[in-house]
Amino acid sequence: MNVGSLRADSRGLKLFAVRRREDVHAAERNHDTGDLATFFASVSAVRSLLTSLDKYEAWIDGAQGEIVIDDDGDDNDDDDIKRPRRFWLFEGTEQFRVATIEDLWADDPDRLPRENETVEWEVWLRPGFEAIFTTEAESVGIPITGQPTKFPDTTLVNVRANKDQLAALVRATAAVVELRGASTFVADYLDLIPEARAALVGQLGARLVAPPADAPRTTILDTGVNHAHPLLNPMLPRSRCHSVEPGWGTADHDGHGTKSAGIVAFGGGLEALLAEGAKGAPVQLTTALESVTVISPEGGARIPARDAIVRAVSIVERTPHPRVFCLAGTADGEAETGRQTSTSAALDKLAWGDGEATRLFCVAAGNVATSPEAPYRHAQYGARNADHRIQAPGQALNALTVGAHTDKTAEGLRLVAPLGDMSPTARTAIGWTRRYAHKPDIVMEGGNHAMDDDGIHSRPSHPLMVLTTHRNAPRAPLGLTNETSAATAYAAGLVTRLLAQYPGYRMETLRALMVHAAEWTPAMQELYDISMRLSETRGREEAWARVLSCYGWGVPSEERLVRSASNALTLVVEDELTPYLKRDGRIVLNQMKYFRLPWPVRALRDLNQTEVEMRCTLSYFTDPHPLADSRDRRDRYASHSLRFDLRRFGESQEAAQRRVNELAEENLGDVNTGAPDDGWVVGPAMRRRGSLHHDIWKGAAFRLASRDGISVYPVRGWWGDRPSEDYHTKSTRFSLVVSIRTPPSAVDLVAEAVNLIPNHLLVENLVRV
Repeated sequence: MNVGSLRADSRGLKLFAVRRREDVHAAERNHDTGDLATFFASVSAVRSLLTSLDKYEAWIDGAQGEIVIDDDGDDNDDDDIKRPRRFWLFEGTEQFRVATIEDLWADDPDRLPRENETVEWEVWLRPGFEAIFTTEAESVGIPITGQPTKFPDTTLVNVRANKDQLAALVRATAAVVELRGASTFVADYLDLIPEARAALVGQLGARLVAPPADAPRTTILDTGVNHAHPLLNPMLPRSRCHSVEPGWGTADHDGHGTKSAGIVAFGGGLEALLAEGAKGAPVQLTTALESVTVISPEGGARIPARDAIVRAVSIVERTPHPRVFCLAGTADGEAETGRQTSTSAALDKLAWGDGEATRLFCVAAGNVATSPEAPYRHAQYGARNADHRIQAPGQALNALTVGAHTDKTAEGLRLVAPLGDMSPTARTAIGWTRRYAHKPDIVMEGGNHAMDDDGIHSRPSHPLMVLTTHRNAPRAPLGLTNETSAATAYAAGLVTRLLAQYPGYRMETLRALMVHAAEWTPAMQELYDISMRLSETRGREEAWARVLSCYGWGVPSEERLVRSASNALTLVVEDELTPYLKRDGRIVLNQMKYFRLPWPVRALRDLNQTEVEMRCTLSYFTDPHPLADSRDRRDRYASHSLRFDLRRFGESQEAAQRRVNELAEENLGDVNTGAPDDGWVVGPAMRRRGSLHHDIWKGAAFRLASRDGISVYPVRGWWGDRPSEDYHTKSTRFSLVVSIRTPPSAVDLVAEAVNLIPNHLLVENLVRV
């Protein structure tokens, strides 16, 4: 086949790719098709091609004797014999037909997905057609994974679809140049010989720049960490490795702790950093690590889980320093009903501190127990592991409890979890009989499973896990991890990086921001739709309870946490109030706070009927009373609770304050009065539990313009039952985060709000009120 001067930028008929006979698929070779070329042809180009083909036929039929041609292959030659346009293309072509997925496939024929098999594809797009392709994919529900990669003349994206779906997308967009199988670094790195792996790790280790001395730390409460690992040593000197029991030692006796440390340090970015090799830029580390062994080695002295956590905190706090705690282990043997246990109460007490020196713990929700002899039964996944409930101390009110979801896919494997859904072995709160709070709070990457051939079991495989550090460095410096341990390490590392960017923020604020930046994936939102269809009684409330029990508030976006846009305004309030007052020998509710926020009123009014989104998050810690549950007073486990309430549309500032004050005068504090407050996604009844309250309001922009007032008010807890003691004098800190998001390029919300704020209250990307 001779395509002559046709190129990708030719007018009309554009050449996408040419594959010679030795490169064409086996199926095509069996038909002796020869070379294969793919083109894009506009309607006019097709007409022109047919016209040229008619002329070619007439020219051939009218030729006498031997045809004299020259050999330069140029369609535009001007020799004595005037051949028709595209002559050389027609001479070497057997047939023209509409291209298929098989024609666009440029990878190994054996890797071509089977019919009806949903896999991840690597799609090579025409320049300038990226937006068309993305829009069409989103409109038909085909997820695009990862970020686009731009090269000269093409942009690469990954999509998850079956062959029929992708074929329809090809026809609808005319954007696809070729298709290949999606790739992953993980298997390649682990397939390398040990010396090659060590060399890669050594190259990256040489590029790491140690964090500043005052960098915040992630304290890993686990099986120990190998501080000598070349990727961890810049963040973890030996002096910061501890053990709650001297006989256990500080070395990683299991491997779990070093794997967690690698995720804390690098998140999901280790593969990309390794791929850059020695020529990559220096990597400035902004956070540090410290390790405390809290899980006993085999044969070691047994220490109660609650005691181990208390000891660990005491050890590291001999050196005052900003830190976030990562607890990826669970307290085996404690109740899994949602009821508070000794370990969860101890953790709540540590997080509360004295109400001033609060601490933030990222805690794993736990996993369904599996082993090589008893692998995961993937039939349990359909019910989202309802019979396997979150383990202690994941029910702790003051913790940031982390579940697991997955974006991991692999070509050729039958996956258990759909893209964006819950990781297979992640536990949920669906089966809890006692619910103090909605848990988990968030979910992060925990890997996926591939189904076994028996059709019953499943297990993780290399492409479906997360690459991380391994304790056996330097011999085997890289390893794999998954489940809620990986997810919790992801979260702890992210919170610590957030603390590095905003060192002045309280732990209550960091926890609020993590939830505030979380969103449900399409797969998570689909569970709500399914639950609504199946529910026959409570409807919406029951459906949201199921979603929150599986995914919490979704997956935090690091970009939303640390970057702002003109159409996304985030306001942060850090304050305190005194919940109770002693009057005539009895305790009554005392104080509320009302904030008139720097609201972009003009911008919102200009948007008029445009739908906008507002999020509100209230975070505070409470002093726990673990015996309250035993006395059948679950509402008295917390020393106090707080709530938020927004000024209604059309309500004056005074009326908004008066409505909340009436609750305090009646000493109720947890009853909605006045006009209903429509537009909330979850609603007041569902967001009340725990000490971390979040909700999303959606509605017309003009209605939001007048909702610039927000109240924070107390609700009774066990402090209010002790008039003979001084609990009524205690104050509680809280953090309130409010954000507005409009369609892109609609208005500049930030500019208008900033003009209303004194300069000393401005923080990069956020506004402190």
